[in-house]
Amino acid sequence: MKKLVLALSLCGLFLIQSCQSDDNSGEDEKVILNTNSESLSNRINLDGSGVLDLVTLNVTGKTEETAAGTFPMSLLAEVKAPTYNGKTLMATHVDVKDNYVYVSYNTQGDVYLGGIDVIDISSPNNPKLVVQAILPNVDVSTVLFDNGKLYIAGAVDADFNKVATPAFVAQMPLQSGLLTNTYVSNQLSGYVGTGLAVADAKYYAVSGDNGVIAKLDKATNVLETTISVNDLRAMGRINNKIVVLSGAEGVKVYNEGTLKLESSFKTAIDVVDAKRTIDFQGNNILVSQGASGLGVYNLTTGASVQTFAVPTAVTGIDQVDIVTNAVSVNGDYTYVANGAAGISVYKTTDTKLALLGTIALSGSSNYVKSVGDYIYVASGNGGLKIIKKVTVSSIDCTGFATYKGGEWLNVNSNEDLKYQGSTSVKGVNVNDRLTFCGSLAVSEGLNVNSNGIFTMKGSLAQGNANNRWLSLNINGTMRVEGSVVIYGNLILNSGAKLEFLGNNSEITIHGTVTKNNGATITGTYKDISNKLK
Repeated sequence: MKKLVLALSLCGLFLIQSCQSDDNSGEDEKVILNTNSESLSNRINLDGSGVLDLVTLNVTGKTEETAAGTFPMSLLAEVKAPTYNGKTLMATHVDVKDNYVYVSYNTQGDVYLGGIDVIDISSPNNPKLVVQAILPNVDVSTVLFDNGKLYIAGAVDADFNKVATPAFVAQMPLQSGLLTNTYVSNQLSGYVGTGLAVADAKYYAVSGDNGVIAKLDKATNVLETTISVNDLRAMGRINNKIVVLSGAEGVKVYNEGTLKLESSFKTAIDVVDAKRTIDFQGNNILVSQGASGLGVYNLTTGASVQTFAVPTAVTGIDQVDIVTNAVSVNGDYTYVANGAAGISVYKTTDTKLALLGTIALSGSSNYVKSVGDYIYVASGNGGLKIIKKVTVSSIDCTGFATYKGGEWLNVNSNEDLKYQGSTSVKGVNVNDRLTFCGSLAVSEGLNVNSNGIFTMKGSLAQGNANNRWLSLNINGTMRVEGSVVIYGNLILNSGAKLEFLGNNSEITIHGTVTKNNGATITGTYKDISNKLK
């Protein structure tokens, strides 16, 4: 049976556990588990880590913002896609529970080959890949955590597994959040399982072309009900409703208990077999619509609320590679994966989305998921990118102004400046006194000059691993109360003072540390990277 472009798969009822490297034969095994920390650490790539800027994409191409931003963030790490028998898998989906991130993979073309990663983010600036599963003869399109189990949807090689249809849905029991060696599955009509949703006692799945909406019992895994709907792409659950997206028929809303159709409305017609996602904000549903961009609809009436076209005429990017693949809502912020055009970031103000800018990323942004302070981007063969907003818990900044200046924050002689808030700038030059209270991201250099005193209260991220020359240079005094992450180098020149205030400050340094004669480091702090010796 020929595999469709979208097809993703998983097979078998019994899995065999092993601990092996990425490239391994073991073709008779149903699941090949790797928990070897040394080999898994090789897939964590920090080469591109560092502060990210929001940019503007328009008909003139990529234009960097000239004013300070209000969305400070850093690329923490990239998780390289797994390989097996010389084939590189493609990241397809992400789910998050507490400190674990679950990432699914499939393989492009006629080969069925999938996988699942589990990444530990308990140390926010040092993500670790803790277990990898390779699934021969199986593609995995979607994973979803719920109550100690991982729900999985995708497709199997029907000829190899001697089943009537490739599409399947399964549940795997987890052990302390980690993958185990057993799961139970159900075949579905259609070529590939494309979406999942869970309720208290039931769970739901959709399959794509010639597919169905399926309702299953969580306790027994018995398939209870199926409803045929053409070209299903995604599903979600809200207010005891099951909501699905069809590329041909639009959005359909069903009663969760009876699966009776309650309402439906048209959205933009999409190309066949492309994976899309939906999400909810208030009474609106947000729909990724491929070449038609992002659509926002009233879930009750079906009325179009807002439409956002994909970026056009972007320098160096073929327009056919710019499509809206996925959308993720996290509080007031909405993240949209636009393929080669990166991730668009919107903020909701007075119930309307407003574009803040774009996170320009290498590769194709095929899927995005935001939970807490993190943004996870699946980029096909490029694996997973982990982005973190620079945030800080409650801190008293009473009386400080919000910085509204340019992209370089300059403090001249005889100035004593105090700012608060969440700010992203290109660089900082301190020639006298600067106090910043809140979250600050500095994408290029940060210089505290001879007579300067820079007091940072909150969270600071600075520099980029791609350019270690963008150092944090201290000639004067820098005082830290909170967290500092330096992606480049730290240079403490002669007479420089680095002072940590309070009892809970910490510093992470990705590059090198130069400490010249007379430089001092004082106070109580945690040296995450063990560089300040």
